[in-house]
Amino acid sequence: MKKVHEINRVTPGVLLSVIEEFDAGKNTYVDEGDVRSSVIGGSAIDFSDRILNVEQKNPPMIPKIGDVVVGYIDMLFGNMISVRILYINEKFSKSGFSAIASTRISNASSNYNSNWRDRSYKGKYIFKVGDIIRGKVYSLLNSSIHLTLDEKDLGVVYTICFSCGHEFTKVPGGLKCNFCGNFEERKVSTDFGKESFTALYDKQFLKL
Repeated sequence: MKKVHEINRVTPGVLLSVIEEFDAGKNTYVDEGDVRSSVIGGSAIDFSDRILNVEQKNPPMIPKIGDVVVGYIDMLFGNMISVRILYINEKFSKSGFSAIASTRISNASSNYNSNWRDRSYKGKYIFKVGDIIRGKVYSLLNSSIHLTLDEKDLGVVYTICFSCGHEFTKVPGGLKCNFCGNFEERKVSTDFGKESFTALYDKQFLKL
């Protein structure tokens, strides 16, 4: 039976031991001969194998290929958007992950696992900073989270009129303001304006 001794809670960078005494195990790293923790958690010493491990406390949800995420657009650059992720598979995420998505319309919209460099496009989706969107993870290339927005239930799920700040109604080709009549093109999801997303928008931007 392995003899394991647990020690107090540790934080990233905390010195656990030296490499001459114990090897670096799970969630640890070696810095100039010192074994240090790379996460917040509880440290455990395996005396049988002389290994130091750290069990991470409340590890963040990490999006995987095929996951559906909801977040808000925080940046536009060229034909790409940056999305700050708030929900992963309908579960709230405090991880602070960001994803990127192309605003170009794909001809191969059903192929989520294809390399984004190889996909052909026609046209361009319209988005604005502050839009809350739903996307699907199709690639983790270069440690970045890549989203597709091509399916009917993907795209903008909630936003407000950028002219007057009132509610939009979904209409063919985009959104129309109920108050001032302003029309804006968008790639809109099938359930745009759903109450849960309205509440999410208010919490994120109006600080209610």
